Amino acid sequence: MASNISERASSSMENISESHSMLTIPNQESPLFANPLLITVNSTPFRIAALVLLTLLVSTYTLSLFKFIRTRNSQRPGKPAPTLPYYLLGICHAFDLDWSMASFLANTVKRWGYLSPIAVRAGPFGFTMIVNPNHIRTILRSSKTLTNRPMLAFVMEKWFSTPKEYLHFYAAHDPSVTTPGGMPERMHDFQVKVSLKYLSGKHLLEMSERYLAILKSRLVKLDIPTDGWVEISDFYTWLQNQVTSSIIEAMMGSRILEMYPGIVEDFWKFEHQVANYSRGLPRWMIPSAYKTRERLLANIKAWNRLANRESDYTQHGEEGPEWDEFFGTKFIKAREGYLREYGLNEDAIASEHLGLLFGSNANVVPAVFWYIFESFKDVELQEKLKTELQDCLKPETGDLDIPKFSTKPLLQSTYAEVLRLCVTTTTTRTNENANFKLGPDYTIDKDKTMTIFASITAYNRQAWGTARPESVGKPLDEFWPERFLRSNKKEANFSLEGLTECWMPYGGGQRMCPGRHFAKNVIISTLGLLLELFECELVDVQQAEQVKPDTKWVPYGTLPPTKEVAVRLRRTE
Repeated sequence: MASNISERASSSMENISESHSMLTIPNQESPLFANPLLITVNSTPFRIAALVLLTLLVSTYTLSLFKFIRTRNSQRPGKPAPTLPYYLLGICHAFDLDWSMASFLANTVKRWGYLSPIAVRAGPFGFTMIVNPNHIRTILRSSKTLTNRPMLAFVMEKWFSTPKEYLHFYAAHDPSVTTPGGMPERMHDFQVKVSLKYLSGKHLLEMSERYLAILKSRLVKLDIPTDGWVEISDFYTWLQNQVTSSIIEAMMGSRILEMYPGIVEDFWKFEHQVANYSRGLPRWMIPSAYKTRERLLANIKAWNRLANRESDYTQHGEEGPEWDEFFGTKFIKAREGYLREYGLNEDAIASEHLGLLFGSNANVVPAVFWYIFESFKDVELQEKLKTELQDCLKPETGDLDIPKFSTKPLLQSTYAEVLRLCVTTTTTRTNENANFKLGPDYTIDKDKTMTIFASITAYNRQAWGTARPESVGKPLDEFWPERFLRSNKKEANFSLEGLTECWMPYGGGQRMCPGRHFAKNVIISTLGLLLELFECELVDVQQAEQVKPDTKWVPYGTLPPTKEVAVRLRRTE
């Protein structure tokens, strides 16, 4: 799945506290009132300074508001995107963005609507929010002109610690530039090509079936009896351990888990810090975050050395095995091939593999949780899903027939609705060669980042109602598993038709997340396997109603739950 930016913080000094400081002035009867430091609060200089500050804030906001409205209402073709009003010159919207990105985005479209692009600034950092469906369509259809390379280079450096001397492979946009070995410098194009080949067709099916077999083997070994319930107090963390281990083994082989048993725990610690990595916080502020990432990279590098000694990454053609214990799939071997052709060293390759771990787990695993959780909350929905899953069993073995998922309307509609509500990824595009015409009205300057937020497109009622009137039969802030069903005279069918600019958990256009098909298979098959092996129920249904996606992590990907969820399991006979 696509991965983009979220606030992950713990209670240590590695996390940014979200509380306001408050100055309390004691009353005159208090013995502290005689303190000269407190007396100065009421002094004339303090009042003058406060008045000057207030005047500065009000005048800055008024002037920026005037500029915003004037630009927005201008009839001049090709005008720039208006800059959102702000109070502090230079800092602009930094405090609002850092305080609550979810509130900032929601409040912005609530006040200003979905008409124009909106420029946002936070110190030297800036981007343009793209909220109008027509503008989104223009961007998605301009894949030959636009790129996401600047954001890719940022993520590889800040999140995955790619050595600086290799960042030009991700940032470069001149196809005439080549590496010393003669390879064109746009390595991202090779990444996409390899992903499209090995994350589709027979390779996708083999990896999906292997994931399901590995997960089943893990679940069968659990000490869960048929004559009694076993309670799992934190179902989300339990799923993280089971699903992440199975994805890693299915994709990258079993040896990496044997060599590095702590990889799952360390990965989720790392994932919890991506917002702090994005901020560029120094080591002294988040020491354990740096240590966790270094431990991940060191162990990944050790696994990569072992895999290169014991296996052959060139065997990713028709004659090569689909999977081996060292490299895992042909997909990993093919990646290893082009990374080495480009001349990346062991550290840069380790960063690439950490990026792959993030892309294959960070968004998928929370989505697995929400898909299962919603089926546990609604027994009627669970029974309907079980009926469709029963139809997906292979007659000869009783195993799930994964391609059949795509023929089942409610399985797919529930999946799409979960992603609509819980995935808050961003789609970024930049024109590195020239200014970009966003329709006849607006022009975005060269090298300016345009950002589409999935959490905004998911709630644009006017856009959904225009594209698919039946899709707004229930409010967009409610979970409705039938939202993506279209009925004819005989049956209901799943459809995303007309929703390209509305439903964007995987981005859009030709640069959609290439791993989306594997993610879908993982999400649906995990529910199917749980319902096959166990009777499952929530411990406290009423308390579960209070569990919501945690919007503190907007817009870094799929949102985790706000609270722990307790589940009971009993093995089926």
